[in-house]
Amino acid sequence: MQPSWTHRPHGEEPDPEFFHRMSPPENEVPVVLPVGRLVARTADAAVAVTRLAVYSTGVLLDLVVRARPDTLRMTDLHSMMWRPGDGPPGLLLGLEFADGTRVDNNRRQGSMDGVTFALQGGSGNEHSVDQGWWLHPLPPAGPIRLVVRCAALGIDETSVELDGDAVRRAAGEVVELWPWTPPRPNDEEPVQRWPEIPGDSWFAD
Repeated sequence: MQPSWTHRPHGEEPDPEFFHRMSPPENEVPVVLPVGRLVARTADAAVAVTRLAVYSTGVLLDLVVRARPDTLRMTDLHSMMWRPGDGPPGLLLGLEFADGTRVDNNRRQGSMDGVTFALQGGSGNEHSVDQGWWLHPLPPAGPIRLVVRCAALGIDETSVELDGDAVRRAAGEVVELWPWTPPRPNDEEPVQRWPEIPGDSWFAD
């Protein structure tokens, strides 16, 4: 399956729908599905999905990776997850949907067959990483197979099933706060001026 990238051409602004494809919409309150599924575990490491935040345009998947101290001899967990370069990631992560469509992180970020699987915000250190992954659009009904593999952590290729039907139902409960508009270009950001706190406020000194 060949990827078709959604990256903007050099020197050009992306079309407004680029932001819908590449990140969760900021005008919505998502429906959070607590998952708490252990995907893989060894004596020294573990990978789990903690939750799915469902939006009208996709799903934000929260992945956690833990390693016992001194498990990684040549690197640390933070470097393994976010190392620069063009090689494959240290931890391979992929999704397969009920209709047979697959996406994974063994490609540069972009769209594969019209499906975006993009790295989002995260945090971590040498033994612990919490990382978000954005999936667009919503997956079809049916099971979602999540697959991981990590030689550095001694994790063989393994998978769990997530409930795509629950995701589709949750999307119908998403709250839209106001109509969506694309972000402003950086040169149009307003200067922030914070209001004074009234003297009778609980937050006043």
